[in-house]
Amino acid sequence: HDEQEAISKNVIACTGAITSTLKQDWGLNDIWNELITPRFERLNQMTNSTNFGEWTNKGGKQVFQTQVPIQLQKGFSKKRIDHRHHAMDAIVIACASRSHINYLNNESALGNASKTEKDKKRHDLKHKLCTKKFNTGSNENYKWILNKPWETFTQDAKNALYDIVVSFKQNLRVINETINYYQAWKKNADGILTKELVKQTKGDNWAVRKPMHKDTVSGLVNLRFKKTVQLSAAIDNWEMIVDKGLRLKIKELNEKEKDKKKVIKFFKDNNNTWQEMDISRVEIFYWDNENVASRVNIDESFTSIKIKGITDTGIQTIMLNHLTKFDEEKNGKIVEHPELAFSPDGLDEMNKSIHDLNGGIPHHPIYKVRTYEPKGNKFNVGYTGNKKNKYVEAEKGTNLFFAIYEDDKGKRNYETIPLNIVIERQKQGQLSVPETNEAGNKLAMQLSPNDLVYIPTDEEKEQKNKIDFEKLSKEQKKRIYKMVSSSGNQCFFIRFDIATSIVNKIEFSALNKMEKSIDGVMIKECCFKLKVDRLGNINPVNL
Repeated sequence: HDEQEAISKNVIACTGAITSTLKQDWGLNDIWNELITPRFERLNQMTNSTNFGEWTNKGGKQVFQTQVPIQLQKGFSKKRIDHRHHAMDAIVIACASRSHINYLNNESALGNASKTEKDKKRHDLKHKLCTKKFNTGSNENYKWILNKPWETFTQDAKNALYDIVVSFKQNLRVINETINYYQAWKKNADGILTKELVKQTKGDNWAVRKPMHKDTVSGLVNLRFKKTVQLSAAIDNWEMIVDKGLRLKIKELNEKEKDKKKVIKFFKDNNNTWQEMDISRVEIFYWDNENVASRVNIDESFTSIKIKGITDTGIQTIMLNHLTKFDEEKNGKIVEHPELAFSPDGLDEMNKSIHDLNGGIPHHPIYKVRTYEPKGNKFNVGYTGNKKNKYVEAEKGTNLFFAIYEDDKGKRNYETIPLNIVIERQKQGQLSVPETNEAGNKLAMQLSPNDLVYIPTDEEKEQKNKIDFEKLSKEQKKRIYKMVSSSGNQCFFIRFDIATSIVNKIEFSALNKMEKSIDGVMIKECCFKLKVDRLGNINPVNL
C-alpha cells in the first residue's frame, strides 16, 4: 500500500509529460477522441458546416478528426470538456509503475544531452518497458513504444470510460443550530470564584449557510399609470379621467341626471364626441401597488426604455430631453447613445443645462434616480414594522429545491421553493419541500443541483421496475442528466458527462443548459431521480 501510494504521488507530481506519453503509447488519446466525437458531429449538424471536424483516413482506418474554429481555440482544451478525463487520468496513474516513472524522467532529463551524457540512459528500463515499432515499409526507421499493461488494455479502458456514471458532491446545507458559550463566575471545589465557559441553554440560535437575498433592498410603491377604457367604464370612474374638461362635464351630468344611462345617452346623441374629440374610448388614471422601487446611480445603461421605468415623471422628461440631444439617424432609424448622454461628462452637461431641459423650471442636479419594477418573486424582509414594505430578491444559486408534484391522473406540476421558505420549514423540523402544493397535489420528487435523473423511453415508462440499473447499456447511460438549476416552474439540466460547452451559448442554449434533452424530450415531465453512491452503484429514488 505504501509503495503504491508513493508511486501515485510521483505520477501526480509530474502528470504533464508522463501521463501524456503513457496515454499516447497506450492508445488512450484515440479512445478519448472517440468518446467526445458525437458532440463535435452534433455541432457540425447545428451549424451546417464541417468547422468542428470531419472524417479522414488515418492508417487505413476511418477516424473523426475533431477541431474548433480558430477564433474559439484560445483557452480551449478538448480534454476539459468531459468530466471523464479524471477517470482516464486515474486509469493511467493506477497502471503506471515506478519503472515507468524512472524511465520517462530519465528520457526527459537527457533529451537534449550530449553524446557522453546519453550513455547514462536507462537502456535496461527501455528494453523492459518498450518495444521497437518500425515505420510502415521500413526496416531502419523505428521508435520505442511503451508496452500496454496487458494485451487488451486499450479496449478495457474504453469500456471502463463508457461504463462510468459521474456523480457530484452537493452542498445543500441551508441552516444549522449553533451552540453559544458565555463566560460566568463559578465556584470551584475550594470555593474560589473562577471564570468558566458556560453553554447557553435558552433560545434558538440558527446559522444560515446561504446568502438570504441580494444586497439591493426595494421599497413597495404605489404608482399612477394611464390606460384607455370604454366610455361606460370611464363614467364609473370619472374622478380618474385624464382630460380635465371631460372629467368636469361628466361630474356635472352625474350631479344633474343622477343616472348613468342618461349620461351615456347624452354623449351618444353627440356621436360620442366632446369638443371635437372622439370619446368612445377614454384615457383614465389607475393605481398599481404591485411594484417595488430602489435608488440607483445614473449610468450608461439608461436607454429611453429604462428611463421610462423611473418613478418620477419630471425626471423622466429631463433625462429623455437630454438623451435626444445625442440621437443619430442611421438607415432611417433613430439610434440612441446613452453611453455619451450619461457618461460622467454627459451627466455634468445635463445638470448644467437642467433648467432648460425642464422647460424653464428650476430643478436640483440629478445623480441618482428611483427605478421601479414588478414585485415578481421578491419577498418581504420581515413581517413587522417597515420591514413588511421592504422587498428583496433571492441571490443567484440559492434555489436549492425544485418540487415535482403529481395529481390523481399522474400529471406533473412544478415549483421552485424559495430559500426563505426552506429556512422556515427546516427551523420547524419539517421537510424542506412542502408535501403538497396549493392545488393539493402530492409531492412526487424533489430535485436539487447536482442530482442525477434518468429519462426513460416510452417502453420503460410503462415498466420502470424492470430497468436493470446495475447493467445499464451505453445508450441508456446517455439518458442520464444532471440537474443544474431551477427558477419558477423551469428546471435546467445537462448530461452528466458534459463539463463545459465546446461553443459558449450555442452547443446547448444561451444559458449553457437545457430544459429538453439532446433528443428533444422535456426532461422534467418524465424523469425520475437517481442515487449514486461512492462506489458507483446506481439506484432509483421512489420509483
